[in-house]
Amino acid sequence: MMPVITFILLAVFIGALSQRVTGMGFALVSGPFLVLLLDPLSGVVLVNIVGFISCAIIFARTWREVHWKTLKILAVSSVIATIPGAWLASVMPTAPLQTLIGAIVVVALATSIVIGRVGKVLPVTPAGIATSGVAAGLMNAAAGVGGPAFSTYAVLTRWEQRSFAATMQPLLAIASVMSITAKVAFDRNAIPHLGLSQWLMVLAALAAGQIIGELTAERIPVRVARIGMITIALAGGAATLVKGLAGL
Repeated sequence: MMPVITFILLAVFIGALSQRVTGMGFALVSGPFLVLLLDPLSGVVLVNIVGFISCAIIFARTWREVHWKTLKILAVSSVIATIPGAWLASVMPTAPLQTLIGAIVVVALATSIVIGRVGKVLPVTPAGIATSGVAAGLMNAAAGVGGPAFSTYAVLTRWEQRSFAATMQPLLAIASVMSITAKVAFDRNAIPHLGLSQWLMVLAALAAGQIIGELTAERIPVRVARIGMITIALAGGAATLVKGLAGL
């Protein structure tokens, strides 16, 4: 039987690859599997730590396309919502939290798909932006997956893809830092118990995903990459949901 670290590295690699190709998706792709391989709290923290590094690398190349006004509103609202989300993650038993995490991923992704097909367009308003930020902050802190709330907002408002992808990098990086800080404040055992060599392997897997994503980003249609990302994330979310329900 392959060691757990092998599957962790694979999840990080695929998540980093998806993040580079589509501009987001690290938590969506790797989050459900890392939660499944570790425990819900430390699994989400690992998603936040590696996700922050991934966002920082991409942001260094895309910062000129960031929509700064929207970023400010999303950042403030999501940071505020991180606190109750982190508290929820620290007090819920393992099985209910796994069920919640799996359900959030599946429902959020399914909602994004349905909204995309309906084709409804909402006006861009500060209230709408803030609502999206609050939903993302709660989801990111409790389940490590704030992306679906942002992508749903982008679909509803027809946010241009390149600007959206660029704006997501600093936003998700900020959300990750706040989530880690809040979780450690509530539970000091939240940091994943990995050895130095294992942390180095995780960083190597992240770098490999970023490099291969850089080489293939121009060759893979964004639509194809997103379909693959959603399929993988749905499978991981469903598996986490089933495991949580089985433990109830």
